[in-house]
Amino acid sequence: MKKSMAKIYFKLRSRVYKAPNKQKLNYILEKSTQDDAPLIVIFSAFPRTGMKATYNYLRTLKDVDAHKLFILDNFGFQQRGAYYLAENGDFKIRVAVESIIADVQKKLATKNTIFIGTSKGGFASLYFGIKMKADYIISGAPQYKLGNYLSDIPEKAPVLSSIMGNTDKSSIDQLNALLPTKIKEASGALPKVYVHYSEQEHTYEEHVKDLIQDLSIAEYDLTLDICDYKIHQEVSQFFPPFLIQSLSQIINKLKIER
Repeated sequence: MKKSMAKIYFKLRSRVYKAPNKQKLNYILEKSTQDDAPLIVIFSAFPRTGMKATYNYLRTLKDVDAHKLFILDNFGFQQRGAYYLAENGDFKIRVAVESIIADVQKKLATKNTIFIGTSKGGFASLYFGIKMKADYIISGAPQYKLGNYLSDIPEKAPVLSSIMGNTDKSSIDQLNALLPTKIKEASGALPKVYVHYSEQEHTYEEHVKDLIQDLSIAEYDLTLDICDYKIHQEVSQFFPPFLIQSLSQIINKLKIER
């Protein structure tokens, strides 16, 4: 019953954006009453096993005074997500995501952007946040070397194949390079990056450790929130308090500056 109600609720609130490249995206846009409020862009993690993609942090962010753009990643294998990037090697999803963010930002005439997400959404918040010169990024337990993550166990092969059209080493290498290249090649004003993670769960050694190192070497302004949970999926429990605290600090700072 709860699942059915949630489906109806999201369907009623969700809208469809058609990008110039004809790619369609589902999204929810919540506008602030304050014209000069920042725009928060929210990227989703993978849903639970057996479920299709859904929006993340709608309830968590309900009292946050900002414009909020939730983008659905209902692409790829079983419509569970394609990292907002591609299907069968065609990166038209990535182009459409950049397009909707730019369009919304222009229509709202907002000066400041904050990109957020966890796990898959954490990767996307960093990748698009750096690529599109966001002011702030709040990322929870993100993947970093994406090709390695999608090829470490056979069960992930369908996800990798749905994104790249194959599981070849060249595709793995291409995905591995996406975020590290963006971090190292970014120029001008860099976003302030907030990273939440646990040193006790497997993605720390495999991803987060190298991410933090590369961000530090590239001289990004970093705020780290280190927890002690052992299961990656628990990020959904531990991230929200850090998210709300960080957003409160950022939004208050922006109000003072204005």
